[in-house]
Amino acid sequence: MASQSSPQSVHDFTVKDARGNDVDLSIYKGKVLLIVNVASQCGANGINFTELTQLYEKYKNQGFEISAFPCTQLGFQEPGSSEEIVELARTRFKAEYPIFDKVEVNGNNAAPIYKFLKSSEGGLFWVNIKYNFSKFLVDKDGKVVERHAPTTSPLNIESFKAGISRPLLGSVRLNHSMASQSSPQCVHDFTVKDARGNDVDLSIYKGKVLLIVNVASQCGLTDSNYTELTQLYEKYKNQGFEILAFPCNQFGSQEPGNSEEIVEFACTRFKAEYPIFDKVEVNGNNAAPIYKFLKSSKGGLFGDNIKWNFSKFLVDKDGKVVERHAPTTSPLNIEKDVKKLLGIA
Repeated sequence: MASQSSPQSVHDFTVKDARGNDVDLSIYKGKVLLIVNVASQCGANGINFTELTQLYEKYKNQGFEISAFPCTQLGFQEPGSSEEIVELARTRFKAEYPIFDKVEVNGNNAAPIYKFLKSSEGGLFWVNIKYNFSKFLVDKDGKVVERHAPTTSPLNIESFKAGISRPLLGSVRLNHSMASQSSPQCVHDFTVKDARGNDVDLSIYKGKVLLIVNVASQCGLTDSNYTELTQLYEKYKNQGFEILAFPCNQFGSQEPGNSEEIVEFACTRFKAEYPIFDKVEVNGNNAAPIYKFLKSSKGGLFGDNIKWNFSKFLVDKDGKVVERHAPTTSPLNIEKDVKKLLGIA
């Protein structure tokens, strides 16, 4: 896979370009790289290719490079030949950055570069690539420093411009003066508003496993997430499991309704029986205190900010945040972790 048996950085790999020629990635030493698995027929291709071009144009003369790897494993959305893929990216999206040969990103036949990327930054995303346009940010030394979900837009990854070896991964920690006490220690220390504006003391959930989710009614992820949230809840609601849903309109203005409309939508269309709280903001100065706490407890590879609708925080019986999952992680993929926290074999 590279010039050595145990590669230490991205620069140790050789890959194939779209014409099948070898490309030694050591040519990118001293550059910041954004490595992306792309697909021409994916619903996310328009926004991603457009913003990748914008990002590249902005920083290409300042030591920044994008490496695009076509892949058809995820929904068979990259069926074309290398020539067709490059043609689409160049003509439709004005892509000037390198587009390499088609690769597999998961499984036994995954390209060595992708095995390395995933082993370097797996963690909260698990190891496997979940969908097209997953993004790895690599520093000037070839070290993988961030992994971003497919739903994270390229323009939201501009932290590299600070010119430091490692981008800011949530280095600014939020202060915790946010609840009924000056320094809350767990989720149970907070009081939130329900959909009718009444106070709810989250200490009522002591002894329960919680899945906290920021929801939206008009998101492309709405159907799959609400459907699986209901399935997960029905399965474990009598065994000490609870879902707390917080509507949020910050991402694409995809939760524009009032609280009554939001609850009606979730309960009638998706049979949601779990609590749906008052609409909140999850990022920025006006972020709800509970979300400031959640983010400061589990930032890491995501940075602190919530990137999109249906980000998920898993909380144990003591109110401690133990896992954070990307919007693209389906609720049923968290089932084994729920069972573990519930103590179910």
